Amino acid sequence: MTKLKKLTAVLLSVIMFVCCFSVQVSAKSVFDGAVKIDALETYNMTFKSNRQTVYYKIVLNDSGEITFRYRDYHYIATSDTILYNSNGEKIADYIFNLGRSKTIAIEKKGTYYLQVVGDKNGDFSDLYYTFTPDNTPIISLALNVKVGDALDFSALASNYTGKCTWKTTKSAVASVDGGTVTCKKAGKAKIRAYMNNGDYAEITLIVKKK
Repeated sequence: MTKLKKLTAVLLSVIMFVCCFSVQVSAKSVFDGAVKIDALETYNMTFKSNRQTVYYKIVLNDSGEITFRYRDYHYIATSDTILYNSNGEKIADYIFNLGRSKTIAIEKKGTYYLQVVGDKNGDFSDLYYTFTPDNTPIISLALNVKVGDALDFSALASNYTGKCTWKTTKSAVASVDGGTVTCKKAGKAKIRAYMNNGDYAEITLIVKKK
């Protein structure tokens, strides 16, 4: 009985090892052939059949925040847009939900895979992402002006063709109308240009007395 128990235990160990090994190989093979994509580059997505799954490979050299954008979200299955790490663990889902941008915290550098499932055959564009490493220095821009000054600002955004909405954080100090800023009284105000998805760029005005 003792030998039989030992033999049974050995066989079970071998079976468990083979099963675990098979699962790991299977999980990794899913990402074979993934298309490598780089930040700030726009990519076309091609689905040759309905419900076809496409994987994109993303290599990050630091921790930080990654933001995905995709305009024609109605051509993909939003619930199946998932970000995985290299071990096949899900990091986030609904990446392209409602066509808006989504920012995800990346805790460590490494290789990640974006899964996209098509809901319709064809070629669809405007897939791109931005990545902000944790060690990126933050630079704030400020402009010294005087009360009564009028300034004209323009906003330039890559991969964006919509209009920008201009806002000020302190209208009593500086007002803004379509990019034209009027300095009213001494103080500080931030002038912001908003895109439709809520992202914005800003500059700080330091308004001084004449």
